[in-house]
Amino acid sequence: MIIITIQRYLNLQNDDVALRQLTGLKKQEFETLHSFFENEWKNYFSQFTLEGAPRLRQTSLRRNNIFTDNRDALLFGLIYLKGDILQEQLAAFFTIDQPKASKYLSLVKRLLQSILSKHAQVLPKSKRLRILKALR
Repeated sequence: MIIITIQRYLNLQNDDVALRQLTGLKKQEFETLHSFFENEWKNYFSQFTLEGAPRLRQTSLRRNNIFTDNRDALLFGLIYLKGDILQEQLAAFFTIDQPKASKYLSLVKRLLQSILSKHAQVLPKSKRLRILKALR
């Protein structure tokens, strides 16, 4: 059994092997998916809060934000969807509680479902289908 240490994307971006082991995607595939994800993420938070309530004021990046880079939010979701980790373990790594991890995972899953349904070319078919299957 190979044990992979979860890291933030900044520390993984030059380690294609670790990124593939954590997410099942090559760096280029991750980056391509991220270009779609980033737009969906920003669009969602410009309109809604994490809980789904309509946003009453302009969004801002807080110093204590869990995902200072939305690549980490995508990484968070893909690691979980690969199925090798429990929510509690993933939450502990990102120093959040399990209920908040669940809320973020729910959002990431909805965004990924939308992206992969609208843009079939974003990933190779086998990887796209694997993620879609995990989203069910």
